[in-house]
Amino acid sequence: MLFSNIGLASFFTNHDLLYLLFLALGFSGILSQIRSKDKQPILFFACDAVVAVLGAKLLMTNGSFVNWLLVLDFCLANLLILTKLINEPHCQWIIYGIISGSGIVFLFNVTYHHYFSLMALMSITVLIFANIFFSFPVFMKNSSHLSLFVIMLLILGLCVTLSLSILKVLMIAAILGFYLFFEWRVNDRNYDKRNNTSLVCLLLFSLVTCL
Repeated sequence: MLFSNIGLASFFTNHDLLYLLFLALGFSGILSQIRSKDKQPILFFACDAVVAVLGAKLLMTNGSFVNWLLVLDFCLANLLILTKLINEPHCQWIIYGIISGSGIVFLFNVTYHHYFSLMALMSITVLIFANIFFSFPVFMKNSSHLSLFVIMLLILGLCVTLSLSILKVLMIAAILGFYLFFEWRVNDRNYDKRNNTSLVCLLLFSLVTCL
């Protein structure tokens, strides 16, 4: 929602956006099961059913490219949870970063604005790289943190292109730098601490970037 650049009130006054909001909540439930160490099958299948039903209705109404992009995200999320077809950690890491919200944000933008701007595309690109950066503990156990540093530089470069204020860029740099330092110092086996910290940092990053 934050990266869609749409006012919160619009989600409750626009019927189409409200429909997509329920779809987004269901998809968020699926993504939460990818991050969770202890899977909850009932929650996963309930969210899966919600997304499948709402997504199918959306496709029957409008089979546009953006809707099919959401279907691809849905299928990839299920592959990550239910199968071992994608068992290479780096592939899982990148796929998760790409599918985490990008399709939903596309839908929000096209539904509300009826077009897709270059700035919206840049915002989604930042979202993808941020998801990759902050989902590091989910997929990577013992690995060099050089990749995180490179992604951090890419994110900062993208934030500059979004014409964010210097203060915001500095705050974003502080959040990214703190998380990089945290990952460098924390015990790799302390999954819950790493995962919770990454979620908090992602939330702070999103608030600073979009508000």
